[in-house]
Amino acid sequence: MISLGELGLICLRLGAVAFGGPQAHMALLRETFVEQRLWVKAEDFEEGLALCEALPGPASSQMAIFLGWRCRGMAGGLVSGLGFLLPGLLVVLALSVLWRSSSDLKALRAISSAIQPVVAAVIWAFAAQLLQRKRPTWERWSAGLVFVMLAACQLWGVNAPLGLVLLASGLLRMAWQQRTRSLSLAPWLGLELLMAAQPKLHLIAELFDVFLRAGLLIFGGGFVIIPLLEGPVLDHGWMSSGGFLDGIAIGQLSPGPVVLSSAFVGFQAGANLAGGWFAIAAALVATTAIFLPSFAFILAAAPLIERIRTRPIVQAFRDGVIAAVPAVVAAAALRLSLDSLHGLGQWSVLLVAFVLQLQWKISTAVLLLGAAGLGLLVAR
Repeated sequence: MISLGELGLICLRLGAVAFGGPQAHMALLRETFVEQRLWVKAEDFEEGLALCEALPGPASSQMAIFLGWRCRGMAGGLVSGLGFLLPGLLVVLALSVLWRSSSDLKALRAISSAIQPVVAAVIWAFAAQLLQRKRPTWERWSAGLVFVMLAACQLWGVNAPLGLVLLASGLLRMAWQQRTRSLSLAPWLGLELLMAAQPKLHLIAELFDVFLRAGLLIFGGGFVIIPLLEGPVLDHGWMSSGGFLDGIAIGQLSPGPVVLSSAFVGFQAGANLAGGWFAIAAALVATTAIFLPSFAFILAAAPLIERIRTRPIVQAFRDGVIAAVPAVVAAAALRLSLDSLHGLGQWSVLLVAFVLQLQWKISTAVLLLGAAGLGLLVAR
């Protein structure tokens, strides 16, 4: 039997080299667990892949949890999931500290200014790529209608919570599929009891609430965290639009899923309030909250979910959420672009980066590194 120590070390190694996005992560996990170590059968891997694609959350980290669960049960799932995420988390925390001190460093601020339009372009390209996929006509029309409505809300200054838009889209599709007029919803109970406490507990409660909600609605890829987090992060004043784009860039350049950008947001929110170790604690709270649904779904509910994921009503809800994903991602990109980009130079960089990624398929990492190099040249 595989020891937990060996499983943890292997996943730590995989997490340290997990660059290139979720598909590259999946290939790395398959190569290690199925082909090299022979710990998991190919058919079990495919079963896990189907399950992770059906669940909310970053698929690659969920797959790491699933494989550990297959090998050593619940303890194995915890060890493999934490091992896979830990290297990226440490890198994000280190870069968060560096970013925090960069206000006094001209070169780093120039890099930040250069990569912000590239990140915005990557988000726009992600929304466009989602629409380009072969989708039923109703999904394309739904995405277009939702985007027009969200863009209109933005122009009129109406705050439309994008997470609720995704949830409503799923429920509407589910209701349409069932052809029923009655649909009961249980109210979401947040962490209201902590909200009246002292400021540190107040912030911890807000972070846990915001990131847990986001973790429950990440369908369609890691970039879906952008519309889910952009509104709450800016509304709470945890950082500016430019800072949020920097956080997404840091998540992209670090190993592991881009969802680890949550640690950057939590760190900056904590640093704004108290700094020091509290910033690290806030980063860990945000990261724990956004990944908690992934661990819970795989470790506690995998057998049940495997039985119900093919039911029409469950598929209808998921289809409805995914149909609205391109619209809410594009709406978030619109708001971030308008709020954080200034001048013809940044908008030109956005346009060039968008074309390079969408048409020439240049990787995000290459674009970000190129923009960083351009920023250094400008700083000189």
